[in-house]
Amino acid sequence: MAVALDNGLIVPVIRDADKMGLDEIQEESAVLAEKARAGKLAPGDMQGGTFTVSNMGMMNVESFGAIINPGESAILAVASGVPTAVVRDGEIVIRNIMKITLSADHRVIDGSMAAAFVNVVKAKLEDAELWESMI
Repeated sequence: MAVALDNGLIVPVIRDADKMGLDEIQEESAVLAEKARAGKLAPGDMQGGTFTVSNMGMMNVESFGAIINPGESAILAVASGVPTAVVRDGEIVIRNIMKITLSADHRVIDGSMAAAFVNVVKAKLEDAELWESMI
């Protein structure tokens, strides 16, 4: 994750995120963000990351490309949801469309695997039943 501070970004590491539920990841990210803002992160809190999610959506950014942090394999840039006219079932409707962009180190991840990952993320984000089951 990335945390914006007055003097720049800092990237604390959420360890073992693959073994956590979304609620646990949210809780850990809140703890790390607070430690970052208070200047209380230890060096070990910022080492050993493999993947970063950079969310500028809360800053009203419609699209951006993020640069991979040194030592990591990829970074996912998440932008704001923007009301957009789209065609669904032959009708023009307004939907919130959020752009995501994956930057991947091709020495570690090949492009087809990166594309497959983005498509899985997209499918999960668009799965209304999945979101309803989390309520």
